[in-house]
Order: sequence, then structure tokens, then C-alpha cells
Amino acid sequence: MAAADLKGVITASITPFAPDFSVDIARLAAHSAKLLEAGGSFVSTFGTTGEGASLSTREKLAALKALKAAGADMSRQIPGVMTPTLDDAAEMLVGIAETGCRAALVLPPYYYGTSEAGIAGWYDALIERTRSATDIDILLYNIPQLSRIRFTADLVKSILAQHGSRIVGIKDSTGDVDNGVMLARTFPELSVFTGDDRVLPTLLANGGAGMIGGMPNVFTRDLVALYNNPQNADLLAKQTTRILAVDKGGSLVALKAALAHYSGDDNLARVLPPLKSLEGQGLADLLASFAQSGFSAAA
Repeated sequence: MAAADLKGVITASITPFAPDFSVDIARLAAHSAKLLEAGGSFVSTFGTTGEGASLSTREKLAALKALKAAGADMSRQIPGVMTPTLDDAAEMLVGIAETGCRAALVLPPYYYGTSEAGIAGWYDALIERTRSATDIDILLYNIPQLSRIRFTADLVKSILAQHGSRIVGIKDSTGDVDNGVMLARTFPELSVFTGDDRVLPTLLANGGAGMIGGMPNVFTRDLVALYNNPQNADLLAKQTTRILAVDKGGSLVALKAALAHYSGDDNLARVLPPLKSLEGQGLADLLASFAQSGFSAAA
């Protein structure tokens, strides 16, 4: 792989918020440190699970600077760039580099949708605009269910033809095992990650690098164990049960609610509008499913 260190279990971190909806730096720094201490390879802030599309570039860059000032290991951060605006994407990419982050996970421009040539052209423009300021590594973010853009093999080849030295990986959040395997086999020079625990064993068997996902926010140790022993059918079954429960509970709001419960810190459950925190029966059902899978606060 072009960047051999980019592998393992990378947590797409939740973002804790204060009551005024500002980023709670102290809680984010503490959570990031715990994820790394539990065996995670890197932390990816301000992606989908981190509500990155609901935060401004100004807010995210200020948070990254504050994380650095708080002593966070920025070399183990891979923040998300999630904006359809070229100018904001360029500012975010440069800021990520300036704070010493390992790489950036860059979502394609959503909303309008366009041709593959148009998407390749956007990455051309982003890299050209930031060329004099940074040569930071870039991972492509494939989540067509939200971005409306799918990274086909042809699109990836087009981007690599122009910027092969800058593109080091892909996060495939389609949840489609065949798609992940296709990307890993077609692009062995890239670190190909899945966003879905259930795909991880098969992806690893076909040259994949690991996972970048939200589930390690709660289950870091189990997912690191699965990464290290992908043939462990019991662990895979547990994670399958858990991810189905999280999806039913609203994905990132379910993860935040679970973290709040297990840590005894209700602040961690707070989400930005228009999202609503998971409470009541929904939370009870989620925790019951986790308990049935053998998980507890001490796990």
C-alpha cells in the first residue's frame, strides 16, 4: 500500500457538544484519547458520525486547533472534509494539514450531482488550489447513499491518473461487500477501508486495510480483536447484532446515547439540530440488544 501505516480500526468519532451546541473540546479530546488507548489506529473527526456536514469550516478548524492545544496526538487524526463548496474544502484541507493531522478524508461535492468527469475535475481543482500550501495525503470517501456520488473503478482511476501520489486510500461506506472487495483488488496500492463491521473480515481477506466506522466509538476493543482475528465468527456475530441495533436506533444518535449511558455523562448524547437524541424505549431497546450480545460498560 502507498501508506502502509494507514490500516487497522479507525474510529469515525462522535462529536460532543456543549449546551450552546459548540464543540466540547475537553470531551472530544478525552474520547479521542480513549479510542487510541483501546487499540484504535487513528481517529477520524467531523465525518458523518461526527456530524461534520452540520458544522461550519470555521467551527471544525477551531476545534482542531483547540484539540492540538489540548495536547491531542494530531498525527493520529484523519478529519473529514465534508462540503460541496470548493473554497471551504480548500480551507479545511489546508487547516487539517497545518494542525499536523495524518491525512484528510474528503467527501465529494454533494447536492448537485454530476458526471464522473465533473467529480474528477472537483478533486483536480481542490488539489490545485491547495498545492502551494500542502501535500497532505487524501482518502476518498465513498458514501453514495448520502453524497449521491459513487466512486466507481473508472472514477478512481481518473483521479489517480492525475493525483496518484496524493490519493492514498478509500473509505467505502456502501456496506456492499462486493464493492469493497472490488476496490481492494483493483487498487492494491491504496488503503481500502470499509465503513461496515460486517464487511471487515472479507475485505481483509482480499487485501483491504481495515475499517473507518462509527461502531468503534463503543466497541473499540472488540473491533480491534476482530481485525486481528477476522475468522472469529463469534465476534462477527456479536457485531452484526450490534450494528443492526444501532441502525434501528438512528445510527450516530444511537452511538451517542450509548456512550452517554455507559459513561454516565448525559452530555455525550447531545446532537445538533435537526437530529434528535435517542431516549425512552428506543434507548432501552438499544441497550438491551447490546446486553444480549455480551456487552457491558466494563467491556
